[in-house]
Amino acid sequence: MLADILDLVVTTLGPSPRGERTPTHEELFKEGRVLVFEGCVLGSRPYCRPDAAFLRLSLGALAVSPVREADARARYLPVGELELVEVRKWRKGDPAAVKKHWDVVECRDGEETVLIGFELFYTDYVRQALRLDQA
Repeated sequence: MLADILDLVVTTLGPSPRGERTPTHEELFKEGRVLVFEGCVLGSRPYCRPDAAFLRLSLGALAVSPVREADARARYLPVGELELVEVRKWRKGDPAAVKKHWDVVECRDGEETVLIGFELFYTDYVRQALRLDQA
């Protein structure tokens, strides 16, 4: 979370002392770069993890990994296969891995519920990566 805040501050402040502007998250995402941030994916499907981890997000993929760095243990969610139920704030009764200040994208995979929790700043990127707005 602190790294995300620092990224936002640097982006907001503008050019670096060397005159270079730090790219925004939106620019990096549109270039196909990977955004990594704290989050969780919960449900009974094989790509779900029972605890908070890191989400690795790009234009066509969203994976959950136990570590921030690129990792062979990352599990990719099925792009275009999840059905969006709702985008919402944390609710009392959500699993403990979902933090109170997070947004939750609630989806269905067949009959199974899948919850994707993360800081609210990334909501639009998650929806785009999973193609949830194209239904």
